[in-house]
Amino acid sequence: MKNSLKTLAFVALFLTGGFVSQAQAQVDVMVNPIGLLFGNLGASADFMLADNLSVEGQIGIGFGDDGAFDYFNLPITAYGKYYFNPEDGADKFYASAWLRFINRNWEGNDNTFVSEYTQTRLGLGFGAGYKVVGNSGLVFDIGLGVGRAFLDNISIDNEEDIVDWPDIMFAGKLAIGYRFGR
Repeated sequence: MKNSLKTLAFVALFLTGGFVSQAQAQVDVMVNPIGLLFGNLGASADFMLADNLSVEGQIGIGFGDDGAFDYFNLPITAYGKYYFNPEDGADKFYASAWLRFINRNWEGNDNTFVSEYTQTRLGLGFGAGYKVVGNSGLVFDIGLGVGRAFLDNISIDNEEDIVDWPDIMFAGKLAIGYRFGR
């Protein structure tokens, strides 16, 4: 299983590298300001391949302490976007396909709860969104997607407390940023 996951990651990186090398010099760099309110930092770069096609890479990090648990999560998502009627290239309404990897870890701060929980998920899905690009280069992007996890590995120190996650995965986005290379 580890070899197939490594192979899948290598193929995804190879294909993304090929698309990016063909990309025009227009890149939207964005951050998710809402995530900061909940202790999560997310950033992305959207590379325009054609007026109606782009490839986006998104990475996030979340960590904190809620009193009972210390937690850490790392979502990485790759999007392929098709824009239906762009005005300024890679803008307005779009449909997307995405591949998402998430690693989560919770460690208990006391002995009344499970002391360690780790989850690794890999899923594929589809979504839709809308991107606005202002004359100054300011970018606003909102989107939502739903998909299915086809890999879901859970490790927990107390087998009685196993959490059975649904196979459904969501990918949401509310981001602001700037367009370089206009």
